[in-house]
Amino acid sequence: MFLLPAWFSPASSLRVAFHRLRGARIAPSAEVGYLVIIDNLYPEKVVIEEGATVAARSTILSHDESLAYTGRGPERVLETRIGRGAFVGVHCVILPGVTVGERAVIAAGSVVAHDVPPGSIVAGVPARPIHEEERVTVRERQEIG
Repeated sequence: MFLLPAWFSPASSLRVAFHRLRGARIAPSAEVGYLVIIDNLYPEKVVIEEGATVAARSTILSHDESLAYTGRGPERVLETRIGRGAFVGVHCVILPGVTVGERAVIAAGSVVAHDVPPGSIVAGVPARPIHEEERVTVRERQEIG
């Protein structure tokens, strides 16, 4: 009932409110973009702390049924946490049980399978730490020569 307004409401505060009505634990100052999927079965296991941002089209999961579907084990249900002031870029996937540390940055399109330490920057599939020298843009590379 609250899923569509949680995805499409015009203001982040409304999207946050509708995700909260679904059971997600989201701080009042957190920002949630359009079409953010917060686990459809266990939204109460997702925590987004104060000042955190989850950009559009990202997915935050708190359960994994792959082993149960294949008869290889039980469903996994774990708390997934986005820390205070963290930033999750557009179209990221945060897998169950991951903690994104305070003020960490997840680059657009990343798949995060492991905890991200506070203050770090990760990117890629799977997400890995980025070193400062790797943060050179394409334009900067062209200018360097």
